[in-house]
Amino acid sequence: MRQFDVVRNPKADRQPYAPFLVSLQSHYLDDFDTVVIAPMIEAAARVPTRVDVAVEFEGRRLLVAVSELTSTALASHLHIIGDLKANEDDIRRALDRLFTGF
Repeated sequence: MRQFDVVRNPKADRQPYAPFLVSLQSHYLDDFDTVVIAPMIEAAARVPTRVDVAVEFEGRRLLVAVSELTSTALASHLHIIGDLKANEDDIRRALDRLFTGF
């Protein structure tokens, strides 16, 4: 799984809130058993924070909820359906804000 790859959320009960997940971890760290991901939530689900990134994916308005990042061991079992490479700068800025405050 490469950085910024998108997969469908495998947890059916979470799909209405977060239909997709995006990989935030560098693909150069492929020797890990886990991957750091962030949920892509419906834009209407909340007021965006300074670390949410507005994106459009599959015709839907979504937020990459960087503050909700987590890791998963499911990476090898997930089917990649797209990527957010076009949003790389915005996502990197959101990660910087999350970890440095700026």
